[in-house]
Amino acid sequence: FVQEKSEKLVLEETAFEEIERDFQEVLNELSGDRSLDKFRIEYEKLHAVMKRSYDNERRLMAKCRELNAEIVVNSAKVATALKLSQDDQTTIASLKKEIEKAWKMVDLAYDKEQKAKETILALKEEIVNLTKLVEQGSGLSMDQDSNIRDLLKFKEEVTKERDQLLTEVVKLRESLAQITEQQQDTERSREEAEQTISQFQQEIQLRQNEASRESRKKEKLEKELKQIQTDMDSKQSEIKALQQYVQKSKEELQKLEQQLKEQKILNERAAKELEQFQMRNAKLQQENEQHSLVCEQLSQENQQKALELKVTCDRFTECHDAPEMAKVLKSEFNIEDQKAEVEQNKETLKNQILGLERGDLEVEASKKQAELDKKAVDELLRERDILNKNMLKAVSATQKQIDLVKLHEQAKRNLEEEIQNYKEEAQKQRKIIFQLEKERDRYINEASDLTQKVLLNMEDIKIREMQIFDYRKKIAESETKLKQQQNLYEAVRSDRNLYSKNLVEAQDEITEMKRKLKIMTHQVDQLKEEISAKESALVKL
Repeated sequence: FVQEKSEKLVLEETAFEEIERDFQEVLNELSGDRSLDKFRIEYEKLHAVMKRSYDNERRLMAKCRELNAEIVVNSAKVATALKLSQDDQTTIASLKKEIEKAWKMVDLAYDKEQKAKETILALKEEIVNLTKLVEQGSGLSMDQDSNIRDLLKFKEEVTKERDQLLTEVVKLRESLAQITEQQQDTERSREEAEQTISQFQQEIQLRQNEASRESRKKEKLEKELKQIQTDMDSKQSEIKALQQYVQKSKEELQKLEQQLKEQKILNERAAKELEQFQMRNAKLQQENEQHSLVCEQLSQENQQKALELKVTCDRFTECHDAPEMAKVLKSEFNIEDQKAEVEQNKETLKNQILGLERGDLEVEASKKQAELDKKAVDELLRERDILNKNMLKAVSATQKQIDLVKLHEQAKRNLEEEIQNYKEEAQKQRKIIFQLEKERDRYINEASDLTQKVLLNMEDIKIREMQIFDYRKKIAESETKLKQQQNLYEAVRSDRNLYSKNLVEAQDEITEMKRKLKIMTHQVDQLKEEISAKESALVKL
């Protein structure tokens, strides 16, 4: 897992280095164009923001790894504390069982003690009755008196031992009460420790849940950051494409402007030529009109001359005189000369008319060329407008991309602020976890001290149980002696039955006492067996 994370970090660093190289290449490309300085500045800001975001992400990843390590260590400590708590709970449960057993044994001992008291009281009453019977009886032997004294002495010893046993039982009860109180205090301390440990567990669970939520948020932020980087890459590609398109549009626009300038020069030249042609045409038209007037005048003159010639011919035919003929011929030659001159003028006018017609054709051609040039200029203007519109669209798209980059930058700043807040919250959580760990260690130490105290109390209980066992053993020995004395009592009672009928009732009472004593002996045997079983159980523990 660590190896996968290290490989992932290496890949991320390699990708970041590639992105850094791409940024530098784009910046180098943008630095050569003064018209893109504003865009280059925004691009440098974006590059600085991305680099700062990458550094913050690396620091955040390092902090997350530290937090994960601390959580693992704290989990191990909590597991150890839980194990110790479970061990303490097991020990306390065993102590509870032992104390319950001790209470049961004390209760049984108390019951048997009460029964023994009742038996001793009954024996006292019987002894008093026997003493009375002995005082009333006569002829008692010395042996019987000695036996009675021994019985009385034994009774006093038994009574004394009973009082001692009662004193020991009272002490044991007091010690047991103290042990019970200590056990209750230990139980309360254990419950408090368990409650505190449970609170610690809940706190740690909450911290782990918060750490898990923070981890999920961090992953979400990383995904968003990667998505932003992807969007930025795509936007950069789009910006590059738009820059290339704008550059290409600029070049085409420059070409069109150059063509437009050339076409304007051609149009101006054509306009000047057209104006010259129009002026020449007007002049030619004016000359044509003048020539037409001249032609009409000449035509009228020709007609007039023809009429005159006809008249002359008529006169020539009529006139046979030489002088008249000479005048007519002279006038005819003049008419011929004028006619030749008119013909020459007519040819000149025809040539001028042909020149005017050719000028009209040239004017028409110039008009057509001017119209074509105008159409070309209109087409170039339309293309220029289209390019201007495309350029405006490209600038608008670039501005949108810049606005989008600003939005991404703002989102990145917001993410950085959230990450900083998460870091501060994680620092607070670490402080709280450290404080809880200190309190947990303190409670663990207190629980350990209480466990030691419980173990010491258990040893005291074992010592007291051994003392109780010794006392019970002494009681058993005393009961054995009492049984022997009872046998002596039976012998004495048998002898006394020979002397007095009143001893029959005493014998019945002694028989009843014997039966009770057997019951008590049986109970004592049962108590011994129980004590032996308890001792075996204690030895096993």
